[in-house]
Amino acid sequence: MFKRITLAALSVAASAVVLAGCGTTAQVTSAPSNHRIKLVDDLHQTVILNKPATRIVALEPSNAEIVLDLGLKREVVGMDDSIFQYTPAPWHAELKGIPNIGPSYPGISVEKVVAAKPDLVVASTGIKGLSDLKQFHIPVLILNPASIVGVYHDIKLVGEATGRTRQAQSVVRQMRAQMDAIEQKVKTTHQRPKVFYDLGDLYTAGPHSFINSLINLAGAVNVGASMSTQAYPLVTAEQVVKADPNDILIDSSAGTTVSQEDQRAGFSAILAVKTGHVYVMPNSSYIDEPSPALVMGLKELVHIIHPHLKIGE
Repeated sequence: MFKRITLAALSVAASAVVLAGCGTTAQVTSAPSNHRIKLVDDLHQTVILNKPATRIVALEPSNAEIVLDLGLKREVVGMDDSIFQYTPAPWHAELKGIPNIGPSYPGISVEKVVAAKPDLVVASTGIKGLSDLKQFHIPVLILNPASIVGVYHDIKLVGEATGRTRQAQSVVRQMRAQMDAIEQKVKTTHQRPKVFYDLGDLYTAGPHSFINSLINLAGAVNVGASMSTQAYPLVTAEQVVKADPNDILIDSSAGTTVSQEDQRAGFSAILAVKTGHVYVMPNSSYIDEPSPALVMGLKELVHIIHPHLKIGE
């Protein structure tokens, strides 16, 4: 799903979401550990495993975070460059000793993946070369959640694929409990400011995205949801000016400063700019990755959008 990658690849991911539909529609078919496991991933592709995976290659930080939270570090035989570059704390500390199989954008090194001898590759959309793994009989599970519920589903999907069903259920329960507690705190305020989330160069979170779900949970209205039907559209400055958001949030990986955002054409007329409510998010990795990190991402959003609310660390 959403990736810590170039904006060009972000555009590919946006298109894939529209074609694939909501990640929550994927199905999990349970099976005893000594029987074949049949799964349907977020692109509606059937993935069959002869047994729970014990040699895993993970591509994308979000997938690494899920795998690590399920206690699968010893089963990991490779991760891509983006994981070592963008995975935030506390997961980053767990990456020591895991083999780096190189970049996965614009495409993977099929040779390096095959050399790792995985019995499962956990990937995301927009990565070239994954179809080449079929000839080596390497199963690929693609995760592409379109909502918070879709993230919960995908954690369970990985748990099913690796024989860690109970661990996955526990991770999801903890996430739900923490998210629900924050949501209840947010409900104590009647303020629902309009928010524009700038992922970089005016790419934003559209209606079919887990980031849109997160902004809603944080007690705000995501103006990007009304600008396009895509999950991560490129919008115009004129659209943002017309939406007149109360707050503008800038993804920290975009490299855009508050001053640069303020100086975009027409932005001086936006309420957020007039009132000084333009912010670079402290750690957008927590917001951008469809993983257990979203709990921290939700806290970060609430701290910015509703600073008067005291959300526990």
